[in-house]
Amino acid sequence: MMLKNIAFVTFFLVVLISGAMGQTTFKNPVLTGMNPDPSVCRVGDDFYLVTSSFEYFPGLPIYHSKDLVHWKMIGYVLSRTSNCPLGGAYSSGGNFAPTIRYHNGTFYVTCTNYGGHGSQGAFYVTATNPAGPWSDPHWVNNWGVDPSLLFANDSVYYVCPDNKGNFLLATLNLATGKFYKAPKVIAHGTGSSSPEGPHLYKINGYYYLMSAEGGTGYQHMEVIQRSRSPWGPYEVSPINPVISNKNDFDNPFQAIGHADLVQLPDSSWWLVCLGIRPQGGHYHHLGRETFLAPVTWNADGWPKGGTNGVVNPEYVVPNLPEYSWGKDPIRDNFSRTTLRLCWNFIRNPYSADWSLTARPGFLRLYGSRISLKDQDSPAFIGRRQTAFNMVASTKISFTPTTPNEEAGLVVRGDDQNHYDFLITLLDGKRVVMLRKYLHNKAVSVTYKKIPDGDIILRIGATAFKYSFWVQEEGNKAEFVGSATTKDLSTEKIGGFIGTYIGMYASGNGKANVNPADFDWFDYEENPVVPYSWLMRSKDISN
Repeated sequence: MMLKNIAFVTFFLVVLISGAMGQTTFKNPVLTGMNPDPSVCRVGDDFYLVTSSFEYFPGLPIYHSKDLVHWKMIGYVLSRTSNCPLGGAYSSGGNFAPTIRYHNGTFYVTCTNYGGHGSQGAFYVTATNPAGPWSDPHWVNNWGVDPSLLFANDSVYYVCPDNKGNFLLATLNLATGKFYKAPKVIAHGTGSSSPEGPHLYKINGYYYLMSAEGGTGYQHMEVIQRSRSPWGPYEVSPINPVISNKNDFDNPFQAIGHADLVQLPDSSWWLVCLGIRPQGGHYHHLGRETFLAPVTWNADGWPKGGTNGVVNPEYVVPNLPEYSWGKDPIRDNFSRTTLRLCWNFIRNPYSADWSLTARPGFLRLYGSRISLKDQDSPAFIGRRQTAFNMVASTKISFTPTTPNEEAGLVVRGDDQNHYDFLITLLDGKRVVMLRKYLHNKAVSVTYKKIPDGDIILRIGATAFKYSFWVQEEGNKAEFVGSATTKDLSTEKIGGFIGTYIGMYASGNGKANVNPADFDWFDYEENPVVPYSWLMRSKDISN
């Protein structure tokens, strides 16, 4: 009873202190939309986090936080074709499972580039400023995915899975990318499938090897083992898993795992991990997101994350001063000469396909012969869908000359699954087309005639449905059709990524004669209902 009272008083004091500072609790996930495989490091009072990006370019977004709760994207680790080769990468190929670490004034990110004709396996890059620039890759010439680093004992330990159920450890020469001591099996998985995502930590005289198991689906979990030597032998935690929601069927978060630990200045521990938010059953379309949970250690020195190993929707904030970055503006009016950090291409883009200067104040896309179904880089610029309830819209100027030319908005699942909301020609008439392209074929196509001139295209979303609207400026918006979110879920299409929404143009085998000019793009989470279809005012622009 006394222990329970002490625990309650401690919790009350934390809430009281946090309340004096501002926000008292936070809600998961802390990074929404496709942000899987999070890795985090602390440098003084600052935290930096990277996530996987797969076939999207630039690669490996990097986020900055002061309080572990509020995060701001500050750049990309892989921002050049030379350090992010993605040509030929299949959907959900590309850059897998990075780790970020800091040592003696330098940041290090390890990762594996996979599945493209430019890929060479595992690598690491370096920077003195986490916002960049980052170096070109130092290729390790090792195909063990999910590599991680530990700086300890005047050595650089390199750990990765061998894809056979074991974990390998080597010591690395950072100057050459070669191993001082060749990779050696030091431990095995703890019994579940797909041991992966290892991180090695030196804590209180032990080397803790934490890893993910169970695959990245609904049986996902995080486990840990330890040794007095980095080379083993390792003993498995008797209170595993560290975290997993696989047996908490009513929890809104599932597939919890692939975690990384971080210690705060007050000596408390926290973890970041990936998870999903299924909707309407076992269907998730936003991708795997980043979650945050506290970590406690028992008297025997074994960690447990969340609430008795389960990640819940809400926790008391970490013992850090609150630091909010503020919200990004709803509107991008393309007034700058560089793209905002939220925008991504599919694989390595072709510079001739897009411009912010050809028509100042507009994003111009030159529709190429490449289409969304090709394993290449179409003229597409998109951003993560980060909320179930959202509205994305754009004002477009585009006059197609032949039926093969099209431009507009797209909700992308992957190469073979996307909803295309485009202006094109049908029987010589200018129309807006809603094409549902699923499992590599058009399963439904709807047309609506539109007048000459600029057109506003708008996509509204709920947890279960996308709605597509077209509007001639100054007139009432007209409904064109709807589509389910479920059909773009990972459970339906496979892979590892989440939905993107963006602007697109293509000539489907032949370049467009006329470019598509996008005046602005609005992205609004949890819009006021009913949503106003009027032109957005200046207060949402940059």
